[in-house]
Amino acid sequence: MKTIIKFIPVILLTVFISCKKDTKDPEPTPEPAPVTPTSGTLKLEFEHMFDTLEFNLNQNYKTDNGDTVKFNILKYYISNIVLTKNDNTTFMETNSYHLVDASNLSSTILSIANVPVGNYKAVSFTLGVDSTRNVSGSQTGDLDPAKGMFWSWSTGYIMFKLEGTSPQSGSTTKALTYHIGGFSGIYKAQRNFSFNFASTPSNITGSNSPYIHLSVDINEFFKAPNTVSVATQYFQMSVNAASKNYADNYADMISFEHVHN
Repeated sequence: MKTIIKFIPVILLTVFISCKKDTKDPEPTPEPAPVTPTSGTLKLEFEHMFDTLEFNLNQNYKTDNGDTVKFNILKYYISNIVLTKNDNTTFMETNSYHLVDASNLSSTILSIANVPVGNYKAVSFTLGVDSTRNVSGSQTGDLDPAKGMFWSWSTGYIMFKLEGTSPQSGSTTKALTYHIGGFSGIYKAQRNFSFNFASTPSNITGSNSPYIHLSVDINEFFKAPNTVSVATQYFQMSVNAASKNYADNYADMISFEHVHN
């Protein structure tokens, strides 16, 4: 019996040492190497103005012709966005069609995804929808006819829509209605814009979302090269020489302001 008792401490010590070995901390797993981003997001921000004033729906403004105008609808398409790097290589957004709607603030900031990292010095785009999409059958997203910016498959998309009122309007209801369209021929309403900002390039690192800030002056719709008098020019919903004149007016409506990196 004494012999058994003598062996008990030895057995317990052996078990303790064995358990201690079994509970040894595992070797730490090496940290994965950091992944370097290859692309990021760039944003185009459209700020609406009326001359030097901030533009808001349902607010009175005065045109260069002296007419008091107020609008409850402002919509237009921005499409085919192309970004140019400092080395002159370009990135074109796929499925590049955006509906800017002044009643929806989020629509005035366009997020361009999957832009390769690098420094960008220029941006170009079209106000309107290209002829291909005008004749490509039923569309989705911002080109969905349910958005209220489509006439028919023969006349296509409304590129620019502006509706409101004016006490000087020749309409019996004092309404102002401008739906500007036409996707081909001499009266087409698309207008192209291109801005170079090489002095303050937009830097895409993959971890940031820089902004290209653009100003949109709605007053330009009513002035040079064609001064608009709402007493007689208060309604436009067809493709003709008059619609082209309006498009020529908004051809310089958008200007570059600055870059936020």
